Amino acid sequence: MAHVYAFLLLLDVALVACALIDCWNADEDAIHVAPRGAWTFAILFVSPFAAIAWFVKGRPLPPVRLRERPVMLAPDDNPEFLATLAATLRTSREEKATGEE
Repeated sequence: MAHVYAFLLLLDVALVACALIDCWNADEDAIHVAPRGAWTFAILFVSPFAAIAWFVKGRPLPPVRLRERPVMLAPDDNPEFLATLAATLRTSREEKATGEE
């Protein structure tokens, strides 16, 4: 049973260390809910609940990068498609006209 308690203590220390490092590396203006000093105090003295709360509520979210997607056009709005369609219709009419004579 002592091994389980030692493992849980080690897990708690690792979680607190990760939360503290992440808290002190975060930008002061981007931290949510409370200032950095309050988070540090809470992480150190309300372990492990404050460390978990830091990762859930206090940690700044990384910026979301939106990728540029090509603009998809409907076929009747796409000028390239309409040009190829007109050329295809023109050649098929010419083939029918020459084939009937």
